[in-house]
Amino acid sequence: MATTKPITHLEEEARLKPIVPGQPVTRKSIADIKAPKRQVNASALRFVLRVSDIFWVSILILLSIWNGYIGINNKAIAAPLAAGLLGAIMFAATLMLSGAHRFHPSESYLAHQKKVFFAGFSATGLWLCTALMLKPDTFLPDALAVAGMAAITALFLLHSLYFLQIQRLHERRALAPNIVMLGATDSARRMIEENAKNRELNIVAIFDDRLSRAPASIHGVPVVGKVDDLLAWSDLPYIDRIVVTLPSMAQTRKDQLAHQVRLLPNRIAFVVDQFEDLDHVKQRLSEIAAVSVQDITGKPKSGHHTALKRIMDVVVGTTAMVFGAPILALIALAVKLDSPGPVLFKQKRHGFNNREFYVYKFRSLRVEAEDKNAAQQVTAGDNRITKVGRFIRKTSLDELPQLINVLKGEMSLVGPRPHAIGMRTGNIESYKLVEEYAHRHKVKPGMTGWAQINGSRGPLHDAASVARRVKLDVEYIERSSIWFDVIIMLKTIPCLLGDSENIR
Repeated sequence: MATTKPITHLEEEARLKPIVPGQPVTRKSIADIKAPKRQVNASALRFVLRVSDIFWVSILILLSIWNGYIGINNKAIAAPLAAGLLGAIMFAATLMLSGAHRFHPSESYLAHQKKVFFAGFSATGLWLCTALMLKPDTFLPDALAVAGMAAITALFLLHSLYFLQIQRLHERRALAPNIVMLGATDSARRMIEENAKNRELNIVAIFDDRLSRAPASIHGVPVVGKVDDLLAWSDLPYIDRIVVTLPSMAQTRKDQLAHQVRLLPNRIAFVVDQFEDLDHVKQRLSEIAAVSVQDITGKPKSGHHTALKRIMDVVVGTTAMVFGAPILALIALAVKLDSPGPVLFKQKRHGFNNREFYVYKFRSLRVEAEDKNAAQQVTAGDNRITKVGRFIRKTSLDELPQLINVLKGEMSLVGPRPHAIGMRTGNIESYKLVEEYAHRHKVKPGMTGWAQINGSRGPLHDAASVARRVKLDVEYIERSSIWFDVIIMLKTIPCLLGDSENIR
């Protein structure tokens, strides 16, 4: 593979200087830079589409084969079921191998459907050949061919719908991850140039502490401020990855930048040395990223984990809302009759990537004593709590309206509990007591979590209790899986019923 000549530090600065040296550079204001906020996890979406294809194709093939074998097969269900399952496996395998679920931003409808047809006809051919070699007692090539053509037709229709919907998502930049770069360098320029061809990333802005040496923009991506400006930026919670693009010779600056942003919940990555030697023009940006970007704050969860977790949230959350409706209604009535004021209490809290949202709870404090910022955490015998409030807090029934947050996608059933914005432990804001505090926001907050079933439940009255909860929350994030979530949910109710120590 061809390599590019390494660029010296002085050459790099010369290439990226303002066109007129000494003249002030007119930059965009950071207030004018907006990141798309309604994002869709592309990896999870691919998993859902893959499952959709396998489901519909399997059903169609099994029904077609069964219809073709009626009155001919003397072995009842065995032969058509075996033939149908073999076909479904063939179609699933060829669709995955062909990359039919990637939907690249620059891909045309015709190019995409070519992949689908190639996968479909390949699967049908393999299916017929395999069935012929296995020589079942009642091999019916006509039935298999008809089922294969029906499956190909269904895939054509399904992928036409997928393509239209995904094109709309691409148009509003909802599928490409939001990226900001630290360093207006030549590596940044090359990544931006390559991304312009494939549009696989949404590069929002560049930040550089040496603004006097940086241009106003690099190929249309604005250089807007320093790292301190990034930390104060209101749209930072909607950034998926912060990429440090400084060259290897600037190791001291790289370390300084990493130190400044290390405590953010956003994923942080370095462009490593191999990128400087890649023939980037001949490679896809995703391939470049795979070998030249190194995460320093952990890998994200896979698409199937994200999709299955969301499916579990929706299914369990909806079921709980429907079957728990009588209990919710009784609690709402009791809260209303017990003290004047609204039934629900809502409070602004931090969620995934420090995004702000309103959490819902049944009101347990007197209206005049409500504490929106959790400046005063609940203590034993707290006279702000109503009679009904004391019971529903002790049993955690006050948390049930958070099922609404789960269904809205702001929370999950399992995850670190969301803390109120501005929450204080003693006279100090809680997040200032533990360096890794923001790391608990790397995932969606949950109604219950690893910390809660391990005794860290309720208010936090000292630095040690804050540190213990953060440690347990980070441990959950590192161990997170669907089965781990199920175990936590199963242990939650016994833990709540047996909890007589924590103040609620």
